[in-house]
Amino acid sequence: MEVRDRKMEVLVRNAEGNVSEKDREYAAKKLGRLSRYFNQAQRVEMVHREERDGHRVEITVFADGLTIRGEEHDSNLRAAIDHVSDKLENRLKRLKERMRKHVRRRGGELPPALAEEEADEGAEEVAEVRVKERKQFLLKPMTIEEAALHMEMLGHPFFVFKNRDTNAIEVLYKRKDGHYGLLQPEP
Repeated sequence: MEVRDRKMEVLVRNAEGNVSEKDREYAAKKLGRLSRYFNQAQRVEMVHREERDGHRVEITVFADGLTIRGEEHDSNLRAAIDHVSDKLENRLKRLKERMRKHVRRRGGELPPALAEEEADEGAEEVAEVRVKERKQFLLKPMTIEEAALHMEMLGHPFFVFKNRDTNAIEVLYKRKDGHYGLLQPEP
């Protein structure tokens, strides 16, 4: 189902077909509110999976060149939607405040979307990003299978490598379910 908010397209995907029309509309309304955090809001995708002990809701927001993702599980579908929506909204507030600080430090002008919504006096302070360690590594071309082997040998949850087949820099990572995931840059 596709619902258009004033700025953002909200896509509710449900392979099992067990989300009612009212719940789809609820999700579209709740998730459409996230558009206020963006200059060029594009779309929000919600994927629902019914599990033995409840509902798993995965939300991915695509806007302003960013991809923001959240996931929640609850015995009640609307509660899961509320939890993940709140989680994403908090994450977006922190991101927006970080962007404000960055622009102010550089002495630039705030974009309209950031200037509209100045931080509240009681707003949570956003920590400055501090890199504590830097590592350099050799980026040699390899297959996904070789990258998985290297990742396992190092005991890391992810591995950056140059894919021999695509010649692109990619990231292989271990998912919560024990399987692998692959992050690939868009062409």
